[in-house]
Amino acid sequence: MSNDASLSYEQNIKRFCFRLACVLTCVAAIPWLIALASTPPGSVYIGSQFSSDDQMVYAAWMHQAMEGRFLFDNRFAIESQPGLTIHLYFWVLGILCVPLKGLGSWVAIPLVSNLARLAFTFLFVVLLGRFARKLELPIFVAKTGLILSSFGAGLGFMAWQAFGQIGESDPFLGLLEKRSPIDVWQPEAFVFPSALVNGLFMVSLCLIITVFTAVWQARQGWRPVATGAAAMALLMNIHSYDVLIVAFSLAAFAGVFLVRKEMDWNWALRAAVIGAAAIPPALWFMHVLKVDPVFQARAATLTYSGTYRQLLFGILPLFSLGVLSFRGGHPDVKKWYGPALLALVVGGLFVGGTGYDPDKGYYLPAVLWVVALAGVTVPLGLARKDSNWQFLASWAAVSLVLPYFPQLFQRKLAMGMAIPWGFLAAYGFEWACQKLRSGSGPEESFRIRRNVATGLVFLLSCATSLYWFQRETLFIRNDVTSTTVQPVFLPSDVPGILRYLDSVPGRKVLVARPGVPGRSPEDPWGAPYLPDLNPVVSGFTGAYTYAGHWSETPDYANRRKVAEGIFRPLPPEQVKAFIKESQADYLIQPLPQTFTGLPSGDLSGYGEVVFEGCQFRLIRVDKSTLN
Repeated sequence: MSNDASLSYEQNIKRFCFRLACVLTCVAAIPWLIALASTPPGSVYIGSQFSSDDQMVYAAWMHQAMEGRFLFDNRFAIESQPGLTIHLYFWVLGILCVPLKGLGSWVAIPLVSNLARLAFTFLFVVLLGRFARKLELPIFVAKTGLILSSFGAGLGFMAWQAFGQIGESDPFLGLLEKRSPIDVWQPEAFVFPSALVNGLFMVSLCLIITVFTAVWQARQGWRPVATGAAAMALLMNIHSYDVLIVAFSLAAFAGVFLVRKEMDWNWALRAAVIGAAAIPPALWFMHVLKVDPVFQARAATLTYSGTYRQLLFGILPLFSLGVLSFRGGHPDVKKWYGPALLALVVGGLFVGGTGYDPDKGYYLPAVLWVVALAGVTVPLGLARKDSNWQFLASWAAVSLVLPYFPQLFQRKLAMGMAIPWGFLAAYGFEWACQKLRSGSGPEESFRIRRNVATGLVFLLSCATSLYWFQRETLFIRNDVTSTTVQPVFLPSDVPGILRYLDSVPGRKVLVARPGVPGRSPEDPWGAPYLPDLNPVVSGFTGAYTYAGHWSETPDYANRRKVAEGIFRPLPPEQVKAFIKESQADYLIQPLPQTFTGLPSGDLSGYGEVVFEGCQFRLIRVDKSTLN
């Protein structure tokens, strides 16, 4: 990372960012390319190895855009809906799929989604480099920070879990109360995992960086305001929770200047105009929430954050170095007041969370959350009077408590928290490297020591990213996604079923038998015994599913029981009642002779078989048989 004297600062950072963007994008593409090359003849690649059910939610929106719709509804619920959801990102991707419709939506949607993921991965690094240039970060801090922000994480590699976040045998997990750090299972908090698994996360990170850059540039005038406002409005539309991250971070930054009585009110006005651009899409969001009961049920889904121990260990290498950058400008011990106070507050949150069960409620009630927020922002005033650093540090400090904001969506507020901590870690590491100098020793000796230390820091901070990459390839090799009930490669019968359903015009409701995992203690990477095709059908054909998704479907647990009951050997009257309740127009039945381990009933009397395969049959329900 040595500076090339023949290049200007800006050229140096641009060249470095281009190379880093190429590396990150190429590495993020490898699992997808492996999956495409490994797809068995007749099968279909589902498009994603991680959270494949959530990817089907995105696919359902893209399919609606392919149908010519701009206002979307929820295809994982059968209730009447006003159909008012607007999502510009997936609308655009759906439009891009239209020329590829002849390949089948089950081919076009994964293809466009993955290309978009890679495009925004590349763009993110370019924008992040631009952000670093506008902040005029020292060259060593800028380059180190770009690497740590892009690949850095925590100690998840020491307690790795392929599925879920609960571990029993790893002794390291005892300190974390048997729960894995967030860098094992929460990709949105980190750049590299997001680049591997989710294009929506990458475009959202691009918008966050664009807004922050525009706000910073707005010091000089109004020119960047339009760009920042457009990014803010789009961010509110496609990933609304991220607007809170921007708002709280900028509020903390402004608070430092208010306390010092150094506020530039013209700058504040321009920043406020950028923020105000989120109001129109926010008002539309509130309108949809008010009039759409299905959307209300979706918004009420519990998404509590993990324990504070999980969060801290998920960023611990970055935090440990980053906290050093909170040093003040005093020549004596007072310069350590900022780092000491921040470490004390974080340590208190770490200890105070002992015994907390994140599945049962909020860690911090409103009053304690405000106290914690104050606790992590006060060190900003004790640190260096460097507005460039404080801009990053405000985002980083707020990110330590924002995921515990006492609202149901709190987990989503960890979005991108590794980015500011990556840069602060670079600041802290730069200071630590200066301590490696031994008096008037030769410069070459110092560089060797610094390079060794840099390698160790990168290895410790970025090791978890290697595990994410490995897990993606293992998912592909074992034909199982992180949900455990969707395979990476859909069975050969599925394209025929999807093709038939996609050709049926109008509204159609489908029920498939819920999936059955194939994992066991003896085979922890077992492929699904029975794939759950409910979300797949909604995503790739636009059909409504009765029990399609754990969070998109209202009252999912009970509906799953009804869906399961349809296919079990129950009395005919009970099966009829279940089919009536589901409003099913089509049923996907696993063939009993193929899935011999599943107790199955005879559904031949409830409609016409319109597709017969080796593993599944598709039945068009005759509603007259249910009377």
